Amino acid sequence: MASTSTAIPSVRILAVTVNFVILREVKMLASFLRCFPNIDTLHIESALHDPSVTANEHSAELHASFWQEASPVECLRSRVKKMVIHEFREDQNEFEFLKFVAMNSQELQSLHVVLQEENTSSTGKVNDTREKLQSLRFQTGVSAVLLVLPKEDSISIMQKATDLTFDDPFRF
Repeated sequence: MASTSTAIPSVRILAVTVNFVILREVKMLASFLRCFPNIDTLHIESALHDPSVTANEHSAELHASFWQEASPVECLRSRVKKMVIHEFREDQNEFEFLKFVAMNSQELQSLHVVLQEENTSSTGKVNDTREKLQSLRFQTGVSAVLLVLPKEDSISIMQKATDLTFDDPFRF
């Protein structure tokens, strides 16, 4: 049985899905990442917000305090060079996670933020997101790159994931 002290050092590329509105998922993300000390590339898909699940959740303020009080995650601090946030919904909890990454990452070389398709129709909204991302100050001096891309279908993602010729099967 896995525990929070379990480490899997052979994993270099990791893709996870998390609902940043649900605090227990946010806490699980921090714990889960601690199990993978040697990740070079991290893909995070921001999950849909299910109103029936999120109705009793704590406010964004509590999520902010979680990331402010969380101890650094070793792979984020000293290993991750590339991070991609897929289906970014422009939620404050997602920004709180990115602030945590900005404060703690010492090796990050690229951060790509791929907007959720519904959030790409308004130029004003895209510009607001770009401005928020540009306000993040990373220790390494990297800047977030906002990408507006069409969503890839799950069949092509699965084909890439099983094709060992791809260096990063989750790359957009």
